[in-house]
Amino acid sequence: MNATASKWIRLALFNLLLVALAGLILRLKILFPLPWIHHKNLLHAHSHFAFAGWISLFLMSALVGLLSDEKAQKYNRILGLYSISAYGMLLSFPFQGYGAVSIFFSTASVLVGWWFVVLLWKEKGLEKSGGLIVQLCRWSLAFLVLSSFGTFYLAWLMANHINKAELYFGAVYFYLHFQYNGWFLFAVLALLFSRVPVSVQDQLKKPVQLLVWVSIPAFFLSALWMRLPFWMIAVAGFAALIQPVLVVWLVRIVYPAIKASIGSRGLQQIWLLSLLAFCIKILLQSLSVIPGLSSYAFAYRPVVIGYLHLVLLGFVSLFLLGWMIEKKLLLLVEGRLSRWCWLFIIGILITELTLMAQGVSAMFYWAIPHTNELLLVAAFCLFFGILGMNSDSRRIYTSGKAIAFDRLHVQ
Repeated sequence: MNATASKWIRLALFNLLLVALAGLILRLKILFPLPWIHHKNLLHAHSHFAFAGWISLFLMSALVGLLSDEKAQKYNRILGLYSISAYGMLLSFPFQGYGAVSIFFSTASVLVGWWFVVLLWKEKGLEKSGGLIVQLCRWSLAFLVLSSFGTFYLAWLMANHINKAELYFGAVYFYLHFQYNGWFLFAVLALLFSRVPVSVQDQLKKPVQLLVWVSIPAFFLSALWMRLPFWMIAVAGFAALIQPVLVVWLVRIVYPAIKASIGSRGLQQIWLLSLLAFCIKILLQSLSVIPGLSSYAFAYRPVVIGYLHLVLLGFVSLFLLGWMIEKKLLLLVEGRLSRWCWLFIIGILITELTLMAQGVSAMFYWAIPHTNELLLVAAFCLFFGILGMNSDSRRIYTSGKAIAFDRLHVQ
């Protein structure tokens, strides 16, 4: 990994700490009167910054990390401007919600993202990683652009004061789908598959291509709560059936190659947990084609929040933390995950199990006591886990600079 990518990935990890802090304040707001905090506005800041400041900045930086040092340096300006737009959203949304300043930074974030897409799309330096990696990068970038049309349509609805719930939520789910199942997924696959030999990449091309095409009609799985024509429901059903088959196909090919190349137990553990979260996500997505389950899933907020966090924290974030471990940007303790990383994982588990319990109990009109307190405990675990990992990352960076200085002094 080049120095440019390492610098921005470390910033992304710090941004995750700010995301966790905002989540912790939101959980405190539910239990305690904090009149100076507007819950909905802070929630917007939390979600926008999680997408831009943490996940997207990390993925952009990690993809740049596949390039040589010389080629990567030209991306500093783009990643810097993208970071400014992310911080602009973090600092403006809590005070005004969707206002002039926050909309400006949101739009700037999209436009800078498009600039990144154009530049990386034409990048010849990715070819050394293999033809499949180039394709995966381009597919992920195409989905990044496609997802932004959901935000623009949402802005158009708000500007024209169109208050149709179906259109509003349709635009939101369009954006979320092509972020989660497009940009995030295929960028992660590009990073993961860059570790395997070209011979294995050749075996992966067909299932990957099929997964790309299936990801487009799979959007209708997020819209089954709407009154859709029969052909859309049929397409959604096809996507629900074929996606698990393609995932099993991919795992059977790539799992032996990845496992053989991982030397540390800690990296194996965190990526296995990420894979487990991804498989659960695919299963839940496919089960949503069942009418009763689809109506239930979209009717209960804990189910939706649990699913979004399963993908964002369980699948993507754990993979990215594993990527930092592999690139020596996070510590392992004698080949095992640090206590901070385990604290973060415990926070994820408490969050998911509590939200799942809330969703199941709602089906039977039960009220589980102290769920908000459990979610607050989870928020503390997430925050302090990330705080500890940031401290470890800083220590690695400082010691690396000291070693480099000593070598220069000796020379």
